[in-house]
Amino acid sequence: MIRQAFPFAVAAMLGACAAPLPLPSVPSGQGHAVPNSAAPRDTASPPGVLHAAPRSARRGFPTAEATASGTELAFVRDLMASLQPLSFAGNREYCGYIGHDPAGRLMHTPPVAGAEASCPLPPIPQGMTVIASYHTHGTYSPWYASEWPTTQDVNTDAADGIDGYIATPGGRLWHVDTDTMTVRQICGRGCLPQDPNYRPEDDGPLRPVMTYDQLLAWERS
Repeated sequence: MIRQAFPFAVAAMLGACAAPLPLPSVPSGQGHAVPNSAAPRDTASPPGVLHAAPRSARRGFPTAEATASGTELAFVRDLMASLQPLSFAGNREYCGYIGHDPAGRLMHTPPVAGAEASCPLPPIPQGMTVIASYHTHGTYSPWYASEWPTTQDVNTDAADGIDGYIATPGGRLWHVDTDTMTVRQICGRGCLPQDPNYRPEDDGPLRPVMTYDQLLAWERS
């Protein structure tokens, strides 16, 4: 995953004269793993957006459709709730894969500790059928737009043909749906453990569902 680097102090001043997207804030209740932790800046990308190097080929593993509901969602929420305090304490992202074991039971790969704004996805165990990636967005920072998924988050999942789940410093849980190339806020601010330093006034232009094109337009603004 990569978080969008974004100087909110400057953005607050610019937003008053030209808002990039007419996206209303969500009143209550909202990062994807990347191949390396260095996350170098790509000079071809818009200024202020961190971009990962292409990840090594990992295609061909068994996948299945995520439901983002029922037992699967409860499993994801429990997992993310357990990772949020670790993510805040270490100021780093944690990531991995969610899927089914050979018996059809839900499982996840052991969480990998990443860097402040990136996380290297782990190898996929033999016999695992992958349905989604998962990762936290680390701690609150005024320099990152951490409360929603990035286009790089969506692209990484789409490349692997799976969905994604993302937890934010504000305690939101997002589902990345690569069939529709949209991101959906499953539960809002505070539904997961929240970074004590989180500041809701820095959330940015959130709404319950955002398309890939809307995310891209915001990152380029």
